[in-house]
Amino acid sequence: MSRRFIALLAWLLFRPTPRRRVVVADTATDIPPCPADPSPQQLAELQDRCSRWLVMWCWYRREYMAIARFDTATPILFDADPQRLVFACRAAELAVVA
Repeated sequence: MSRRFIALLAWLLFRPTPRRRVVVADTATDIPPCPADPSPQQLAELQDRCSRWLVMWCWYRREYMAIARFDTATPILFDADPQRLVFACRAAELAVVA
């Protein structure tokens, strides 16, 4: 029993690991740009498209947040792209059994 345990421990400590390639962002062009803050008109248009949701811009997360005004399995949705957020809202609305 102890031989098996020691063999397993030795295998865990000294097993060969696959080489991993590490990518380092060394220039400012490698860092993706942050999305700009939406204008009040853009936010109002998005709110009109998602009338059953409370839509806000999270400046600290740099993405939109939609809070459901109805009972659903996913009450809060996040996305930086407004079109994807609208699709996610529609999918959550359609998943609710009437």
